[in-house]
Amino acid sequence: MSGDVRMRGFGRRTSVAEAQALIAQRLRPLGVERVPFRQALGRILAEELLAEQNVPAHPRSAMDGYAVRAQDLPGKLRVIGQILAAQTFEGRLGDHQAVRIMTGGKIPEGADAVVMVEEAKVEGDEVHFSRPAELRQHILETGCDLTRGAVVLSRGRRIRPQDLSLLATIGALEVPVQKRPVVRIVPSGTELIPPGRRPTGTEIVESNSFLLEALVRRDGGRPELHPIIGDSPEVLRQALSAPGADLVVVTGGSSVGQEDFAPVIARELGELPIHGIQVKPASPTGIGFTPHSALLLAPGYPVATFVAWDLFGRPMLERLGGAPSRWPYRRQTAVLSEALKKPADRVDIVRVLLEPDPSGGPARARPIPGGASLLSTVTRADGFVLFEAGAEVLPAGTKVEVDLYEP
Repeated sequence: MSGDVRMRGFGRRTSVAEAQALIAQRLRPLGVERVPFRQALGRILAEELLAEQNVPAHPRSAMDGYAVRAQDLPGKLRVIGQILAAQTFEGRLGDHQAVRIMTGGKIPEGADAVVMVEEAKVEGDEVHFSRPAELRQHILETGCDLTRGAVVLSRGRRIRPQDLSLLATIGALEVPVQKRPVVRIVPSGTELIPPGRRPTGTEIVESNSFLLEALVRRDGGRPELHPIIGDSPEVLRQALSAPGADLVVVTGGSSVGQEDFAPVIARELGELPIHGIQVKPASPTGIGFTPHSALLLAPGYPVATFVAWDLFGRPMLERLGGAPSRWPYRRQTAVLSEALKKPADRVDIVRVLLEPDPSGGPARARPIPGGASLLSTVTRADGFVLFEAGAEVLPAGTKVEVDLYEP
């Protein structure tokens, strides 16, 4: 959609699916950097990592006990030595011989089983076993954890705490990861004041930037908060055009009001192929591109800003950061306590409370009334129902999936 829509309204709204498809089409990963493995938590691996050696490098004992030949059990064996975890045994196990071995110790030549110490009865320099042993029992075989040349972590993986231990094990002290996008968050509106001041008259405490900052961190980006911008086209133009950010998010000033300058400036600086989306809340959302960055024009109402980020900002960040798409909410099945209605071509995000079913069935999802300006509707809600395009009515009693705000 092109042209200045201030005080004229949207001639057409883009579907959510079309907007997300454009994001996937236009944005590409920023590139690769190498970081110390201890700083790689949560980062996206840019290349597959291979094991350069077997782990373990040789057979090891999985238990404290005795290394034996399985064919000699049950029976009485002579103890001919001891192996601690950092030691090796010089020699070879012969007939009716055993070596005391600790967990992690290298299996001596000739041994083909380990018997736990609890199953042994020591008599001087001999040990008696009353039960047979299975061949290779309690032995960690060469390469049973990692095989040389095998892929141990795949490209595109989001690195987890346990992966850091694995990286140390294979000697990957620096790892190639996708660059993390820098997200400049620009709160816009003459009526906005910073937190800590008591609002008077028409003033409103600015809070959307802190919501967006937390969401950017949640989704793997590097947030950068810009000072509040009043309804000044010149200052807003500087904030949108300055280099250094991979994604610029403007919250407020994105709709069709006389002082909604963000869409006008976005077109001056680059392009704004999408302005107005078939979603409630967040319908005034715009998606654009300048020579320096991608743009997300988010509505000023806090709930709408939240929705605009989840549906559009998050995918933009994921594409720039080379991350596989990951919906950030776990889901719970519930039953609608009342019917939901909307136009068929629109997506609705319906905040709900979950109430226990007295009969023990699925929880009941009760919609919370209130518009996109009421921040408390998302702080009180247990989650939301994503009412997809294509349907107009979900009758009371319909089973739905509730996306939970609680991690």
